[in-house]
Amino acid sequence: MRSGPASWDAWWASPQDFLDSIKANLFFSTIASSFLMALCAYGVGALGLTGSAGSVIIGALMLLVPGLLFTNAMRDIIYGDTNSGVNRIVQVFLVAAALALGTAAGWKAASFLWGAPTDSYSLTPGFLMQNCACFAGCVGFAILFNIHEKGILFCAVGGVLTWSVYLLVIHFTGDDIAANFWASLFAGFYAEIMARIRKKPAIAYLVVSIFPLLPGAGVYYTMNYAVRGQMGQFAQTGMHTAAIAGIMAVGILLASTTVRMTQVWKLQKKK
Repeated sequence: MRSGPASWDAWWASPQDFLDSIKANLFFSTIASSFLMALCAYGVGALGLTGSAGSVIIGALMLLVPGLLFTNAMRDIIYGDTNSGVNRIVQVFLVAAALALGTAAGWKAASFLWGAPTDSYSLTPGFLMQNCACFAGCVGFAILFNIHEKGILFCAVGGVLTWSVYLLVIHFTGDDIAANFWASLFAGFYAEIMARIRKKPAIAYLVVSIFPLLPGAGVYYTMNYAVRGQMGQFAQTGMHTAAIAGIMAVGILLASTTVRMTQVWKLQKKK
């Protein structure tokens, strides 16, 4: 049995829980958590246990990417609460900046301890493998957001279908911006439809469904280029990541607005 303050018990759960328990602010706790994740991943890479520390970091950072905050910001703007939506968007950018600073600091520390990290893993999983991994990740994300029973399954299915739309658009067009738009549009419609079928809030379905689309990799590679002094690639990747986030917002807004307009039209028709 462990003894000591409750805050130390939280440390055993995760560094993020520990920082939350001592009332560390979100910006600092995100920097600290992403730094530890990055440093551990680079350490695993230095030991030869993985060929791509970057992939490990990206997967771990998805837990810290502010998907719920981003989605709530879009919904606030949709429903006319512009001030709240803008405030949440600012928080999203601050968290993204904290993630970038933490991973950049981890890269610097790893370079000092073990030399500059390198990635050599280039395997691209097939369609089925990607969707299986997507389902598992979405189940975990749904549990993290305290979704229960059948809701977990429906949310995870939404994530898999959203990712399938993304892969199909990529396959036929090769344009990831278009793929993110159509996939987020699908996720928005899926969330609205499931909310009406199951009489549950749409936000739960939406947050989990768009989870596979969150540009965690873009945030990581943007700051990775900045740390290495590759400013051309830093600017290009940063702008591309911002474009993905923006087009996702457009897809979500379009889906929700379309559903609301349809409801208003039906009500007017009944009158």
